[in-house]
Amino acid sequence: MKIAHISDLHFGSHDDAIMRALLAHITSAQVDLVIASGDVTQSAAEEEFVQCRAFFDALPVPVFVIPGNHDLPGMDLARFINPFARYKRHLTRDLNPELATSLVHIKGINTARRILPHWNWANGAVSARQRRDIAESFADSPAPWRLFVLHHPLMSPKEFPLDITVFNSAELLKTIADQNIDIVLAGHQHHAYIETRQSDVHKTLFVSASTAMSTRIRRQPQGFNILHFSDRTVRIDLLRYDNGQFTTFEAITHTKP
Repeated sequence: MKIAHISDLHFGSHDDAIMRALLAHITSAQVDLVIASGDVTQSAAEEEFVQCRAFFDALPVPVFVIPGNHDLPGMDLARFINPFARYKRHLTRDLNPELATSLVHIKGINTARRILPHWNWANGAVSARQRRDIAESFADSPAPWRLFVLHHPLMSPKEFPLDITVFNSAELLKTIADQNIDIVLAGHQHHAYIETRQSDVHKTLFVSASTAMSTRIRRQPQGFNILHFSDRTVRIDLLRYDNGQFTTFEAITHTKP
Protein backbone atom coordinates (compact mmCIF):
# COMPACT_ATOMS: atom_id res chain seq x y z
CA MET A 1 0.00 0.00 0.00
CA LYS A 2 1.25 3.46 -0.89
CA ILE A 3 0.04 6.65 0.84
CA ALA A 4 0.84 10.28 -0.06
CA HIS A 5 1.00 12.58 2.97
CA ILE A 6 0.35 16.20 2.02
CA SER A 7 -0.16 19.13 4.36
CA ASP A 8 -0.67 22.89 4.56
CA LEU A 9 -2.01 23.39 1.04
CA HIS A 10 -3.16 26.90 1.98
CA PHE A 11 -5.45 27.46 -0.99
CA GLY A 12 -5.68 31.22 -1.31
CA SER A 13 -1.92 31.62 -0.94
CA HIS A 14 -0.84 28.70 -3.11
CA ASP A 15 1.24 28.42 -6.28
CA ASP A 16 -0.75 27.07 -9.24
CA ALA A 17 2.34 25.64 -10.96
CA ILE A 18 3.31 23.70 -7.83
CA MET A 19 -0.28 22.52 -7.45
CA ARG A 20 -0.17 21.07 -10.97
CA ALA A 21 3.20 19.44 -10.30
CA LEU A 22 1.84 17.91 -7.07
CA LEU A 23 -1.21 16.54 -8.85
CA ALA A 24 0.95 15.09 -11.62
CA HIS A 25 3.40 13.46 -9.22
CA ILE A 26 0.72 11.89 -7.04
CA THR A 27 -1.07 10.60 -10.15
CA SER A 28 2.09 9.11 -11.65
CA ALA A 29 3.16 7.59 -8.31
CA GLN A 30 -0.03 5.48 -8.29
CA VAL A 31 -0.69 5.92 -4.60
CA ASP A 32 -3.69 4.24 -2.98
CA LEU A 33 -4.67 7.09 -0.67
CA VAL A 34 -3.87 10.74 0.04
CA ILE A 35 -3.75 11.97 3.64
CA ALA A 36 -4.06 15.75 4.04
CA SER A 37 -3.06 16.84 7.55
CA GLY A 38 -4.78 20.22 7.80
CA ASP A 39 -4.53 23.87 6.75
CA VAL A 40 -6.04 23.17 3.36
CA THR A 41 -7.04 26.85 3.13
CA GLN A 42 -5.37 30.13 4.01
CA SER A 43 -8.29 31.96 5.63
CA ALA A 44 -11.23 29.51 5.47
CA ALA A 45 -12.87 31.59 2.73
CA GLU A 46 -15.63 30.02 0.64
CA GLU A 47 -13.64 30.25 -2.59
CA GLU A 48 -10.59 28.62 -0.98
CA PHE A 49 -12.66 25.60 0.00
CA VAL A 50 -14.08 25.48 -3.52
CA GLN A 51 -10.53 25.37 -4.90
CA CYS A 52 -9.53 22.69 -2.41
CA ARG A 53 -12.57 20.57 -3.28
CA ALA A 54 -11.71 20.81 -6.98
CA PHE A 55 -8.13 19.72 -6.27
CA PHE A 56 -9.29 16.74 -4.19
CA ASP A 57 -11.75 15.76 -6.91
CA ALA A 58 -8.93 15.84 -9.49
CA LEU A 59 -6.89 13.32 -7.49
CA PRO A 60 -7.25 9.74 -8.73
CA VAL A 61 -7.64 8.28 -5.22
CA PRO A 62 -9.64 9.01 -2.05
CA VAL A 63 -8.52 11.75 0.35
CA PHE A 64 -8.40 11.38 4.14
CA VAL A 65 -8.46 14.94 5.49
CA ILE A 66 -8.46 16.67 8.87
CA PRO A 67 -8.73 20.41 9.65
CA GLY A 68 -5.96 22.80 10.62
CA ASN A 69 -6.05 26.14 12.40
CA HIS A 70 -6.25 28.05 9.09
CA ASP A 71 -9.44 26.17 8.24
CA LEU A 72 -11.35 28.19 10.84
CA PRO A 73 -12.51 31.71 9.94
CA GLY A 74 -10.58 34.63 11.40
CA MET A 75 -11.92 37.12 13.89
CA ASP A 76 -15.53 37.18 12.79
CA LEU A 77 -18.76 35.75 14.18
CA ALA A 78 -18.51 32.57 12.10
CA ARG A 79 -15.46 31.52 14.11
CA PHE A 80 -17.45 31.51 17.34
CA ILE A 81 -20.87 30.42 16.07
CA ASN A 82 -20.07 27.63 13.59
CA PRO A 83 -16.33 27.60 12.92
CA PHE A 84 -16.21 24.51 10.69
CA ALA A 85 -19.37 25.15 8.66
CA ARG A 86 -17.52 25.83 5.39
CA TYR A 87 -15.10 22.97 5.94
CA LYS A 88 -18.00 20.56 6.50
CA ARG A 89 -20.00 21.89 3.58
CA HIS A 90 -17.20 21.52 1.02
CA LEU A 91 -14.98 18.72 2.34
CA THR A 92 -16.39 16.40 5.01
CA ARG A 93 -18.56 16.58 8.10
CA ASP A 94 -16.24 14.24 9.99
CA LEU A 95 -13.59 16.24 11.86
CA ASN A 96 -12.14 13.11 13.51
CA PRO A 97 -12.15 10.57 10.67
CA GLU A 98 -11.15 6.93 10.68
CA LEU A 99 -10.25 4.47 7.94
CA ALA A 100 -9.47 0.78 8.46
CA THR A 101 -7.88 -1.41 5.81
CA SER A 102 -6.37 -4.88 6.15
CA LEU A 103 -2.86 -3.38 6.19
CA VAL A 104 -3.18 0.11 7.70
CA HIS A 105 -5.61 1.47 10.30
CA ILE A 106 -5.80 5.29 10.23
CA LYS A 107 -7.29 7.58 12.85
CA GLY A 108 -7.33 11.38 12.61
CA ILE A 109 -8.36 14.09 15.06
CA ASN A 110 -9.04 17.80 14.87
CA THR A 111 -6.59 19.77 17.05
CA ALA A 112 -7.71 23.22 15.82
CA ARG A 113 -9.76 25.26 18.29
CA ARG A 114 -11.87 28.40 17.93
CA ILE A 115 -10.33 29.73 21.16
CA LEU A 116 -7.49 28.67 23.44
CA PRO A 117 -6.18 29.79 26.85
CA HIS A 118 -3.14 31.24 25.09
CA TRP A 119 -2.34 34.41 23.17
CA ASN A 120 -1.72 32.37 20.01
CA TRP A 121 -4.93 30.66 18.87
CA ALA A 122 -2.99 29.01 16.04
CA ASN A 123 -1.81 26.45 18.59
CA GLY A 124 -3.66 23.20 19.09
CA ALA A 125 -5.35 21.09 21.74
CA VAL A 126 -6.61 17.57 22.27
CA SER A 127 -9.52 16.68 24.53
CA ALA A 128 -10.08 13.74 26.86
CA ARG A 129 -12.94 12.65 24.62
CA GLN A 130 -10.63 12.58 21.61
CA ARG A 131 -8.09 10.51 23.53
CA ARG A 132 -10.81 8.00 24.43
CA ASP A 133 -11.88 7.95 20.79
CA ILE A 134 -8.31 7.15 19.72
CA ALA A 135 -8.06 4.32 22.24
CA GLU A 136 -11.40 2.86 21.14
CA SER A 137 -10.42 3.09 17.48
CA PHE A 138 -7.26 1.06 17.90
CA ALA A 139 -8.36 -1.23 20.73
CA ASP A 140 -9.24 -4.24 18.57
CA SER A 141 -7.55 -3.29 15.31
CA PRO A 142 -5.98 -6.31 13.56
CA ALA A 143 -4.10 -4.19 10.99
CA PRO A 144 -0.30 -4.54 11.07
CA TRP A 145 0.16 -0.74 10.93
CA ARG A 146 -1.46 1.94 13.07
CA LEU A 147 -1.37 5.53 11.76
CA PHE A 148 -2.49 8.60 13.65
CA VAL A 149 -3.04 11.99 11.94
CA LEU A 150 -3.24 15.46 13.48
CA HIS A 151 -2.34 18.93 12.27
CA HIS A 152 -0.12 20.19 15.09
CA PRO A 153 3.13 18.27 15.65
CA LEU A 154 3.78 16.94 19.12
CA MET A 155 7.54 17.41 18.85
CA SER A 156 9.35 20.73 18.37
CA PRO A 157 13.02 20.03 17.62
CA LYS A 158 15.48 22.90 17.50
CA GLU A 159 15.41 23.09 13.70
CA PHE A 160 11.64 23.60 13.58
CA PRO A 161 10.81 27.19 12.53
CA LEU A 162 7.96 27.61 15.03
CA ASP A 163 7.46 26.84 18.70
CA ILE A 164 4.23 24.86 18.96
CA THR A 165 1.99 24.37 21.97
CA VAL A 166 -0.48 21.49 21.97
CA PHE A 167 -2.58 21.52 25.09
CA ASN A 168 -2.72 18.07 26.77
CA SER A 169 0.10 16.81 24.55
CA ALA A 170 1.63 14.74 27.38
CA GLU A 171 -1.64 12.85 27.80
CA LEU A 172 -1.89 12.36 24.05
CA LEU A 173 1.65 10.98 23.87
CA LYS A 174 0.69 8.47 26.55
CA THR A 175 -2.34 7.41 24.51
CA ILE A 176 -0.12 7.00 21.45
CA ALA A 177 2.27 4.80 23.45
CA ASP A 178 -0.53 2.81 25.10
CA GLN A 179 -2.09 2.02 21.72
CA ASN A 180 1.23 1.07 20.07
CA ILE A 181 0.69 3.58 17.28
CA ASP A 182 3.36 3.15 14.64
CA ILE A 183 3.34 6.45 12.76
CA VAL A 184 2.08 9.94 13.67
CA LEU A 185 1.58 12.28 10.70
CA ALA A 186 1.44 16.08 11.16
CA GLY A 187 2.07 19.40 9.43
CA HIS A 188 1.69 23.04 10.55
CA GLN A 189 5.40 23.88 10.69
CA HIS A 190 5.98 23.77 6.89
CA HIS A 191 8.99 21.64 7.79
CA ALA A 192 9.60 18.00 6.86
CA TYR A 193 10.98 15.98 9.73
CA ILE A 194 11.07 12.44 11.14
CA GLU A 195 11.71 11.65 14.78
CA THR A 196 11.43 8.33 16.59
CA ARG A 197 10.19 7.69 20.10
CA GLN A 198 11.18 4.32 21.52
CA SER A 199 9.70 2.47 24.48
CA ASP A 200 10.78 -0.90 25.80
CA VAL A 201 8.42 -2.68 23.44
CA HIS A 202 7.49 -0.32 20.62
CA LYS A 203 8.82 2.39 18.31
CA THR A 204 6.72 5.29 17.01
CA LEU A 205 7.76 7.46 14.07
CA PHE A 206 6.67 11.10 14.20
CA VAL A 207 6.54 12.37 10.61
CA SER A 208 5.94 16.01 9.68
CA ALA A 209 5.39 17.30 6.15
CA SER A 210 6.37 20.62 4.62
CA THR A 211 3.78 22.81 2.93
CA ALA A 212 2.79 21.07 -0.28
CA MET A 213 2.07 24.14 -2.45
CA SER A 214 1.89 27.33 -0.38
CA THR A 215 3.99 30.38 -1.12
CA ARG A 216 4.38 30.74 2.68
CA ILE A 217 7.60 28.71 2.90
CA ARG A 218 9.91 28.95 5.89
CA ARG A 219 13.25 27.12 6.01
CA GLN A 220 12.35 24.48 3.44
CA PRO A 221 10.83 24.50 -0.03
CA GLN A 222 7.44 22.97 -0.74
CA GLY A 223 7.24 19.21 -0.32
CA PHE A 224 5.29 16.15 0.74
CA ASN A 225 5.85 12.55 1.81
CA ILE A 226 5.10 9.13 0.36
CA LEU A 227 4.80 6.09 2.64
CA HIS A 228 5.26 2.59 1.17
CA PHE A 229 3.82 -0.19 3.34
CA SER A 230 4.33 -3.93 3.34
CA ASP A 231 3.32 -6.27 6.16
CA ARG A 232 6.40 -5.54 8.28
CA THR A 233 8.24 -2.68 6.58
CA VAL A 234 7.53 0.94 5.75
CA ARG A 235 9.68 3.23 3.61
CA ILE A 236 9.05 6.95 3.98
CA ASP A 237 10.19 9.20 1.13
CA LEU A 238 10.48 12.93 1.83
CA LEU A 239 10.12 14.94 -1.39
CA ARG A 240 10.95 18.57 -2.22
CA TYR A 241 9.90 20.84 -5.06
CA ASP A 242 12.79 21.94 -7.25
CA ASN A 243 13.00 23.09 -10.87
CA GLY A 244 9.37 22.37 -11.60
CA GLN A 245 9.10 18.92 -10.07
CA PHE A 246 9.12 16.96 -6.83
CA THR A 247 12.13 14.76 -6.09
CA THR A 248 13.09 12.64 -3.08
CA PHE A 249 15.72 14.24 -0.83
CA GLU A 250 15.61 11.74 2.04
CA ALA A 251 14.18 8.28 2.67
CA ILE A 252 14.10 6.09 5.75
CA THR A 253 13.02 2.48 6.18
CA HIS A 254 11.55 1.02 9.37
CA THR A 255 10.97 -2.68 9.91
CA LYS A 256 8.84 -4.05 12.70
CA PRO A 257 10.69 -6.50 14.97
